[in-house]
Amino acid sequence: MKYYFYILIGLLSYTGFSQSEDTFEKANEAYADDQFPEAVQLYSSLLDDGLVSTELYFNLGNAYFKQNDLANAIFHYEKALQLNPADQEVRENLEIANTQTIDKIENAPESNLNTMVYTTTHLLKVDTWAWVSIVLSLCFGFFMVLYFRSGTTRKKRSNFFVATLFLVFGATSLLFGRFQNQFLGEQSFAIIFQDQVQAHVEPNPRSDVNFQLNKGTKVSTGSIFREFTQIELSDGSKGWVKTTILKKL
Repeated sequence: MKYYFYILIGLLSYTGFSQSEDTFEKANEAYADDQFPEAVQLYSSLLDDGLVSTELYFNLGNAYFKQNDLANAIFHYEKALQLNPADQEVRENLEIANTQTIDKIENAPESNLNTMVYTTTHLLKVDTWAWVSIVLSLCFGFFMVLYFRSGTTRKKRSNFFVATLFLVFGATSLLFGRFQNQFLGEQSFAIIFQDQVQAHVEPNPRSDVNFQLNKGTKVSTGSIFREFTQIELSDGSKGWVKTTILKKL
């Protein structure tokens, strides 16, 4: 009985995967035929079913972009980058979408070291950095074995030197993955989904307005008080906005 149960589960899983694949292909065909609302509906149905991938978010972002829905396009490009920060095509489309938003916000100046660390750590996904670290660790172990089996002092020094390099690179890749994971975990971002949003100095609609934002702007989110959320822009400006106009990444 248990044997047939496992076969049934396998068949159902395969059927679900096949249906999802068909839906994805239909969405791609709708996009290719310029039927963007239908493509959005089909792609979104896959997300509703719990399917997540860089390609799905990217294609959905493209479908929204074709309809000039910049807020949704930027939101889904950002979701794609969360899964694969190294995807250059997604990054390029996101930059194009950002150039068409109303708000033009300058980034706060950062040190060259911080910029270099951020750029390097986001060259690969966290999982990829982990695999790189594992491979380099195996290489370290291999050359350490050669070190102990070397018959001459010259070969021992050479193998030990190479093993040390693999150890350093392996530890560095592990740190890069940890830095990226820590960065993603510490900071929470959201996209503005309403035009002419007033950011108040305090979580009070009667308080002074610090600045105004529009659809598609990415913000960092902080404290929450009643119906307000504190946000911070890339230039360091802070304010309080209604939580309902934000869509968290």
